[in-house]
Amino acid sequence: IMDIRQKIEQLRKEKGWTVYRLAQKAGVTPSTIYSWYNKNDHMPSRDSIEGICAAFGISEAVFFTDIETDNLTEKELRLLELFRQVPEKKKDTVLTVVHSFVE
Repeated sequence: IMDIRQKIEQLRKEKGWTVYRLAQKAGVTPSTIYSWYNKNDHMPSRDSIEGICAAFGISEAVFFTDIETDNLTEKELRLLELFRQVPEKKKDTVLTVVHSFVE
């Protein structure tokens, strides 16, 4: 499984962008991006990931999963439908529970 930093690097290379260009489009500094690559304990913040996704014109769901919605199974679609009905305040709890099943 690709980590967040690898995903950003893959997307950047696919676009043919320099780190500077990505930083400009994502609203972060080039030194911030370099720190993601060079410091093992330094990961992009949630805000930075939102900026990265906006720069690449993709949703966070696509960024984190690489799932093509056309290829979802009936059960996967049902899970998404149910998740949309969960109150916003409880969505993090649901994600934590589901995540515990896959660890």
